Amino acid sequence: MKPDWDKLGNKHADNPNVMIVDVDCTAAGQGTCQKMGVKGYPTIKYYLPNEKKGRDYQGGRDFAALSSFVDQKLNKATCDAVTKKGCAKNEVAFIEKHEGSSLADIQEALKGKTDDIKQTRKDKSKAQAEAKAKEKEFVKKEKLTQKSIAILKQLEKAAQSKAEL
Repeated sequence: MKPDWDKLGNKHADNPNVMIVDVDCTAAGQGTCQKMGVKGYPTIKYYLPNEKKGRDYQGGRDFAALSSFVDQKLNKATCDAVTKKGCAKNEVAFIEKHEGSSLADIQEALKGKTDDIKQTRKDKSKAQAEAKAKEKEFVKKEKLTQKSIAILKQLEKAAQSKAEL
């Protein structure tokens, strides 16, 4: 696998959207590997933009499979706020809104967006907890209803037996 991995690294050496690295988990890289959750070797992790936690790669280990995965999943142009390359229309509009701003104004906007994302995550977590609790109620109600149906069917059968006598 190492030759194919190195070949993949060479293919993307000058690609600003993809970084191919390797860490020797048996030597100086042990701390990094533990931090990243590497338990077996070789392990391939990949990271998507704005994600701190890597994902485990489960595909083929030959150059063709690795290269195809990188091209399809990872080699995506990201928005460059300075050059506006790879930016969507809404991102360009956002950049232009803040382009001439002072450092203090940019920092204030960044703090605002950071606070917004924290609040959004809290709201999402609360909504998920509420949904989970509601689902638990429905599951309980469903089980009780199923038990009631089973009891009523038994009573129905018993009543039919009595009626036939």
